[in-house]
Amino acid sequence: MSGYFSKTDSNIILWTQFMSCLLGGIFSNIDDITKEQPTTSSTGAVRFGGGRKLTSQESIQLQSLVEQDMKEKVEGYHKINHVINLVRCLFETDQMEEAKEFCKDLQSDLNSANFSSAAKDICNNCDVELLQLAEDFIGKDYKCSILLLRCAFKVIATLHSGEQKFDKLQNTAYCLTKIAEEMSRQNNRNEFKSQFRFMDEIIDDMLRVTEVDLKTKCEKLAWCLFPKALCFHKTSFNSQSIEDNKQAIFLMKAAFGDDAKFYLVVGHCYHNLGAAYEADKQLMEAETAYLQAKHVYETVTDWNDDKQSIIDLTDNSLKRISDQYHNS
Repeated sequence: MSGYFSKTDSNIILWTQFMSCLLGGIFSNIDDITKEQPTTSSTGAVRFGGGRKLTSQESIQLQSLVEQDMKEKVEGYHKINHVINLVRCLFETDQMEEAKEFCKDLQSDLNSANFSSAAKDICNNCDVELLQLAEDFIGKDYKCSILLLRCAFKVIATLHSGEQKFDKLQNTAYCLTKIAEEMSRQNNRNEFKSQFRFMDEIIDDMLRVTEVDLKTKCEKLAWCLFPKALCFHKTSFNSQSIEDNKQAIFLMKAAFGDDAKFYLVVGHCYHNLGAAYEADKQLMEAETAYLQAKHVYETVTDWNDDKQSIIDLTDNSLKRISDQYHNS
Protein backbone atom coordinates (compact mmCIF):
# COMPACT_ATOMS: atom_id res chain seq x y z
CA MET A 1 0.00 0.00 0.00
CA SER A 2 1.21 3.48 -0.77
CA GLY A 3 -0.23 4.60 2.55
CA TYR A 4 -1.14 8.25 2.50
CA PHE A 5 -2.25 7.58 6.06
CA SER A 6 0.93 5.77 7.02
CA LYS A 7 3.08 7.64 9.51
CA THR A 8 5.56 9.28 7.15
CA ASP A 9 6.98 12.68 7.94
CA SER A 10 5.86 14.18 4.63
CA ASN A 11 2.24 13.11 5.11
CA ILE A 12 2.11 14.33 8.69
CA ILE A 13 3.55 17.67 7.56
CA LEU A 14 0.99 17.85 4.74
CA TRP A 15 -1.83 17.08 7.14
CA THR A 16 -0.54 19.68 9.63
CA GLN A 17 -0.36 22.31 6.90
CA PHE A 18 -3.86 21.47 5.76
CA MET A 19 -5.40 21.74 9.21
CA SER A 20 -3.43 24.91 9.96
CA CYS A 21 -4.76 26.53 6.80
CA LEU A 22 -8.24 25.21 7.41
CA LEU A 23 -8.55 26.30 11.02
CA GLY A 24 -6.40 29.41 10.80
CA GLY A 25 -7.40 30.82 7.44
CA ILE A 26 -11.06 29.94 7.06
CA PHE A 27 -12.11 30.94 10.53
CA SER A 28 -10.17 34.18 10.88
CA ASN A 29 -13.53 35.97 10.69
CA ILE A 30 -16.04 34.66 13.19
CA ASP A 31 -18.89 35.81 10.96
CA ASP A 32 -17.82 33.24 8.35
CA ILE A 33 -18.60 30.32 10.63
CA THR A 34 -21.92 28.67 9.97
CA LYS A 35 -23.78 26.51 12.43
CA GLU A 36 -25.34 24.40 9.66
CA GLN A 37 -24.55 20.72 9.99
CA PRO A 38 -23.16 18.85 6.98
CA THR A 39 -25.40 16.65 4.88
CA THR A 40 -24.41 13.04 5.43
CA SER A 41 -25.02 10.49 2.68
CA SER A 42 -25.69 6.78 3.05
CA THR A 43 -21.92 6.18 2.86
CA GLY A 44 -21.14 8.56 5.69
CA ALA A 45 -19.45 11.05 3.37
CA VAL A 46 -20.05 14.62 4.43
CA ARG A 47 -21.27 17.07 1.80
CA PHE A 48 -19.80 20.57 1.90
CA GLY A 49 -21.53 21.94 -1.19
CA GLY A 50 -22.57 25.40 -2.27
CA GLY A 51 -19.28 26.98 -1.24
CA ARG A 52 -20.21 26.72 2.48
CA LYS A 53 -17.18 26.89 4.74
CA LEU A 54 -16.52 24.20 7.33
CA THR A 55 -17.38 24.66 10.96
CA SER A 56 -14.78 24.05 13.66
CA GLN A 57 -16.73 21.02 14.81
CA GLU A 58 -16.70 19.51 11.31
CA SER A 59 -12.97 20.07 10.94
CA ILE A 60 -12.15 18.50 14.30
CA GLN A 61 -14.43 15.53 13.53
CA LEU A 62 -12.76 14.98 10.18
CA GLN A 63 -9.28 15.30 11.68
CA SER A 64 -10.16 12.68 14.30
CA LEU A 65 -11.41 10.22 11.67
CA VAL A 66 -8.33 10.62 9.50
CA GLU A 67 -5.92 10.35 12.42
CA GLN A 68 -7.64 7.14 13.47
CA ASP A 69 -7.06 5.72 9.99
CA MET A 70 -3.42 6.83 10.17
CA LYS A 71 -2.91 4.85 13.39
CA GLU A 72 -4.71 1.72 12.22
CA LYS A 73 -3.24 1.71 8.68
CA VAL A 74 -6.43 0.15 7.40
CA GLU A 75 -7.02 -1.11 3.87
CA GLY A 76 -7.90 1.39 1.17
CA TYR A 77 -11.55 0.43 0.94
CA HIS A 78 -11.98 0.87 4.71
CA LYS A 79 -10.83 4.49 4.71
CA ILE A 80 -12.49 5.51 1.48
CA ASN A 81 -15.34 7.38 3.19
CA HIS A 82 -12.94 9.46 5.25
CA VAL A 83 -10.80 10.25 2.22
CA ILE A 84 -13.85 11.41 0.28
CA ASN A 85 -14.53 13.84 3.12
CA LEU A 86 -10.93 15.02 3.21
CA VAL A 87 -10.64 15.55 -0.54
CA ARG A 88 -13.91 17.48 -0.57
CA CYS A 89 -12.53 19.72 2.20
CA LEU A 90 -9.38 20.35 0.18
CA PHE A 91 -11.55 21.08 -2.86
CA GLU A 92 -13.65 23.59 -0.94
CA THR A 93 -10.51 25.39 0.25
CA ASP A 94 -8.86 25.40 -3.22
CA GLN A 95 -5.97 23.17 -2.16
CA MET A 96 -5.92 21.32 -5.45
CA GLU A 97 -2.37 19.94 -5.35
CA GLU A 98 -2.92 18.43 -1.90
CA ALA A 99 -6.24 16.96 -3.05
CA LYS A 100 -4.52 15.46 -6.08
CA GLU A 101 -1.90 13.73 -3.91
CA PHE A 102 -4.55 12.15 -1.70
CA CYS A 103 -6.46 11.03 -4.83
CA LYS A 104 -3.31 9.41 -6.26
CA ASP A 105 -2.67 7.53 -3.05
CA LEU A 106 -6.30 6.46 -2.78
CA GLN A 107 -6.14 5.05 -6.29
CA SER A 108 -2.92 3.20 -5.48
CA ASP A 109 -4.38 1.78 -2.26
CA LEU A 110 -7.57 0.63 -3.96
CA ASN A 111 -5.63 -1.02 -6.78
CA SER A 112 -3.55 -3.01 -4.28
CA ALA A 113 -6.28 -3.70 -1.72
CA ASN A 114 -7.42 -7.25 -1.04
CA PHE A 115 -11.19 -6.73 -1.20
CA SER A 116 -12.87 -8.99 1.34
CA SER A 117 -16.51 -10.03 1.41
CA ALA A 118 -17.12 -7.21 3.89
CA ALA A 119 -15.85 -4.59 1.47
CA LYS A 120 -19.19 -4.21 -0.29
CA ASP A 121 -20.94 -3.27 2.95
CA ILE A 122 -18.14 -0.89 3.90
CA CYS A 123 -17.94 0.84 0.53
CA ASN A 124 -21.69 0.63 -0.06
CA ASN A 125 -22.40 3.51 -2.45
CA CYS A 126 -18.94 5.09 -2.40
CA ASP A 127 -18.73 5.03 -6.19
CA VAL A 128 -21.64 7.49 -6.30
CA GLU A 129 -19.78 9.84 -3.94
CA LEU A 130 -16.59 9.51 -5.98
CA LEU A 131 -18.40 10.17 -9.27
CA GLN A 132 -20.04 13.26 -7.82
CA LEU A 133 -16.72 14.51 -6.50
CA ALA A 134 -15.08 13.83 -9.87
CA GLU A 135 -17.76 15.90 -11.58
CA ASP A 136 -17.35 18.71 -9.05
CA PHE A 137 -13.60 18.84 -9.72
CA ILE A 138 -13.84 19.12 -13.51
CA GLY A 139 -13.86 22.91 -13.70
CA LYS A 140 -11.04 23.30 -11.17
CA ASP A 141 -8.72 20.39 -11.96
CA TYR A 142 -9.71 17.79 -14.53
CA LYS A 143 -6.65 15.69 -13.70
CA CYS A 144 -7.98 15.24 -10.18
CA SER A 145 -11.37 14.37 -11.71
CA ILE A 146 -9.76 11.57 -13.70
CA LEU A 147 -8.07 10.18 -10.57
CA LEU A 148 -11.39 10.17 -8.70
CA LEU A 149 -13.10 8.58 -11.68
CA ARG A 150 -10.45 5.86 -11.68
CA CYS A 151 -11.16 5.20 -8.00
CA ALA A 152 -14.89 4.98 -8.69
CA PHE A 153 -14.24 2.56 -11.56
CA LYS A 154 -12.16 0.30 -9.30
CA VAL A 155 -14.98 0.12 -6.74
CA ILE A 156 -17.60 -0.53 -9.43
CA ALA A 157 -15.54 -3.13 -11.28
CA THR A 158 -14.73 -5.02 -8.08
CA LEU A 159 -17.90 -4.87 -6.03
CA HIS A 160 -20.86 -4.63 -8.39
CA SER A 161 -22.50 -6.98 -10.90
CA GLY A 162 -25.39 -7.36 -13.32
CA GLU A 163 -27.46 -4.47 -14.64
CA GLN A 164 -26.51 -2.30 -11.68
CA LYS A 165 -22.87 -2.60 -12.72
CA PHE A 166 -23.78 -1.66 -16.31
CA ASP A 167 -25.57 1.47 -15.13
CA LYS A 168 -22.69 2.52 -12.88
CA LEU A 169 -20.13 1.96 -15.65
CA GLN A 170 -22.31 4.00 -17.98
CA ASN A 171 -22.34 6.87 -15.47
CA THR A 172 -18.55 6.67 -15.30
CA ALA A 173 -18.34 6.91 -19.09
CA TYR A 174 -20.63 9.95 -19.16
CA CYS A 175 -18.52 11.73 -16.54
CA LEU A 176 -15.54 11.12 -18.79
CA THR A 177 -17.31 12.94 -21.63
CA LYS A 178 -17.63 16.02 -19.42
CA ILE A 179 -13.90 15.85 -18.72
CA ALA A 180 -13.26 15.55 -22.47
CA GLU A 181 -15.36 18.66 -23.07
CA GLU A 182 -13.42 20.63 -20.44
CA MET A 183 -10.05 19.50 -21.77
CA SER A 184 -11.12 20.45 -25.29
CA ARG A 185 -12.27 23.85 -24.02
CA GLN A 186 -8.80 24.35 -22.53
CA ASN A 187 -7.19 23.30 -25.84
CA ASN A 188 -5.79 20.12 -24.28
CA ARG A 189 -7.57 17.68 -26.58
CA ASN A 190 -4.38 15.76 -27.42
CA GLU A 191 -3.80 15.19 -23.71
CA PHE A 192 -7.14 13.37 -23.56
CA LYS A 193 -5.92 10.63 -25.93
CA SER A 194 -4.69 8.50 -23.04
CA GLN A 195 -8.19 8.56 -21.53
CA PHE A 196 -9.61 6.64 -24.48
CA ARG A 197 -7.80 3.63 -23.04
CA PHE A 198 -9.75 4.24 -19.84
CA MET A 199 -12.99 4.24 -21.86
CA ASP A 200 -11.93 0.93 -23.43
CA GLU A 201 -11.34 -0.49 -19.94
CA ILE A 202 -14.91 0.46 -19.02
CA ILE A 203 -16.25 -1.26 -22.13
CA ASP A 204 -14.07 -4.34 -21.53
CA ASP A 205 -15.45 -4.61 -18.00
CA MET A 206 -18.97 -4.45 -19.43
CA LEU A 207 -18.15 -7.33 -21.74
CA ARG A 208 -17.18 -9.45 -18.74
CA VAL A 209 -20.60 -9.10 -17.11
CA THR A 210 -22.41 -12.45 -17.39
CA GLU A 211 -25.54 -11.96 -15.28
CA VAL A 212 -27.63 -10.33 -18.03
CA ASP A 213 -29.15 -11.53 -21.30
CA LEU A 214 -27.50 -10.79 -24.64
CA LYS A 215 -29.96 -8.09 -25.77
CA THR A 216 -29.59 -6.17 -22.53
CA LYS A 217 -25.81 -6.38 -22.80
CA CYS A 218 -25.93 -5.06 -26.38
CA GLU A 219 -28.07 -2.10 -25.37
CA LYS A 220 -25.86 -1.27 -22.38
CA LEU A 221 -22.73 -1.52 -24.53
CA ALA A 222 -24.30 0.83 -27.06
CA TRP A 223 -25.02 3.31 -24.26
CA CYS A 224 -21.29 3.16 -23.41
CA LEU A 225 -20.03 3.35 -26.99
CA PHE A 226 -22.12 6.49 -27.44
CA PRO A 227 -20.24 8.55 -24.79
CA LYS A 228 -16.94 7.18 -26.11
CA ALA A 229 -17.88 8.45 -29.57
CA LEU A 230 -18.97 11.71 -27.97
CA CYS A 231 -15.54 12.04 -26.33
CA PHE A 232 -13.90 11.62 -29.72
CA HIS A 233 -16.19 14.26 -31.22
CA LYS A 234 -15.70 16.76 -28.39
CA THR A 235 -11.93 16.46 -28.79
CA SER A 236 -12.19 16.73 -32.60
CA PHE A 237 -11.18 13.16 -33.41
CA ASN A 238 -14.17 12.86 -35.71
CA SER A 239 -13.15 9.84 -37.78
CA GLN A 240 -12.94 7.75 -34.58
CA SER A 241 -16.27 9.19 -33.44
CA ILE A 242 -17.87 8.10 -36.70
CA GLU A 243 -16.57 4.55 -36.28
CA ASP A 244 -17.77 4.18 -32.69
CA ASN A 245 -21.24 5.54 -33.48
CA LYS A 246 -21.51 3.11 -36.39
CA GLN A 247 -20.41 0.26 -34.13
CA ALA A 248 -23.07 1.11 -31.54
CA ILE A 249 -25.80 1.30 -34.21
CA PHE A 250 -24.64 -1.99 -35.77
CA LEU A 251 -24.71 -3.64 -32.34
CA MET A 252 -28.28 -2.51 -31.73
CA LYS A 253 -29.47 -3.62 -35.16
CA ALA A 254 -27.79 -7.01 -34.71
CA ALA A 255 -29.56 -7.49 -31.38
CA PHE A 256 -32.98 -6.01 -32.12
CA GLY A 257 -33.30 -5.97 -35.93
CA ASP A 258 -35.91 -3.49 -37.16
CA ASP A 259 -36.98 -2.84 -33.57
CA ALA A 260 -33.68 -0.99 -32.97
CA LYS A 261 -35.48 2.18 -34.09
CA PHE A 262 -37.52 2.04 -30.88
CA TYR A 263 -34.42 2.58 -28.70
CA LEU A 264 -33.31 6.07 -27.74
CA VAL A 265 -29.60 5.24 -27.81
CA VAL A 266 -29.88 4.59 -31.55
CA GLY A 267 -31.29 8.08 -32.12
CA HIS A 268 -28.50 9.63 -30.05
CA CYS A 269 -25.86 7.68 -31.96
CA TYR A 270 -27.31 8.80 -35.30
CA HIS A 271 -27.38 12.41 -34.09
CA ASN A 272 -23.80 12.21 -32.87
CA LEU A 273 -22.83 10.53 -36.14
CA GLY A 274 -24.33 13.47 -38.01
CA ALA A 275 -22.38 15.93 -35.86
CA ALA A 276 -19.12 14.07 -36.50
CA TYR A 277 -19.77 13.96 -40.25
CA GLU A 278 -20.66 17.65 -40.23
CA ALA A 279 -17.46 18.57 -38.39
CA ASP A 280 -15.57 16.48 -40.95
CA LYS A 281 -17.26 18.43 -43.81
CA GLN A 282 -19.10 15.33 -45.07
CA LEU A 283 -22.39 17.17 -45.44
CA MET A 284 -24.36 14.57 -47.40
CA GLU A 285 -23.56 11.86 -44.85
CA ALA A 286 -24.34 14.28 -42.03
CA GLU A 287 -27.77 15.06 -43.46
CA THR A 288 -28.59 11.34 -43.81
CA ALA A 289 -27.54 10.66 -40.21
CA TYR A 290 -29.57 13.60 -38.84
CA LEU A 291 -32.65 12.43 -40.76
CA GLN A 292 -32.25 8.94 -39.33
CA ALA A 293 -31.87 10.42 -35.85
CA LYS A 294 -35.09 12.41 -36.29
CA HIS A 295 -36.94 9.28 -37.46
CA VAL A 296 -35.83 7.36 -34.36
CA TYR A 297 -36.66 10.28 -32.04
CA GLU A 298 -40.18 10.42 -33.45
CA THR A 299 -40.55 6.65 -32.92
CA VAL A 300 -39.12 5.94 -29.48
CA THR A 301 -41.21 6.13 -26.33
CA ASP A 302 -38.59 5.71 -23.54
CA TRP A 303 -37.89 9.40 -23.13
CA ASN A 304 -36.34 10.89 -20.01
CA ASP A 305 -35.81 14.31 -21.61
CA ASP A 306 -38.04 16.74 -23.42
CA LYS A 307 -38.74 14.89 -26.66
CA GLN A 308 -39.69 17.96 -28.68
CA SER A 309 -36.59 19.92 -27.69
CA ILE A 310 -34.37 17.09 -28.95
CA ILE A 311 -36.32 16.89 -32.21
CA ASP A 312 -36.04 20.69 -32.56
CA LEU A 313 -32.28 20.40 -32.05
CA THR A 314 -32.11 17.83 -34.84
CA ASP A 315 -34.22 20.08 -37.12
CA ASN A 316 -31.82 22.93 -36.45
CA SER A 317 -28.92 20.68 -37.42
CA LEU A 318 -30.67 19.77 -40.67
CA LYS A 319 -31.32 23.46 -41.41
CA ARG A 320 -27.66 24.23 -40.74
CA ILE A 321 -26.63 21.51 -43.20
CA SER A 322 -29.07 22.91 -45.80
CA ASP A 323 -27.61 26.39 -45.39
CA GLN A 324 -24.11 25.05 -45.89
CA TYR A 325 -25.23 23.35 -49.07
CA HIS A 326 -26.58 26.64 -50.45
CA ASN A 327 -23.45 28.54 -49.46
CA SER A 328 -21.04 26.01 -50.97
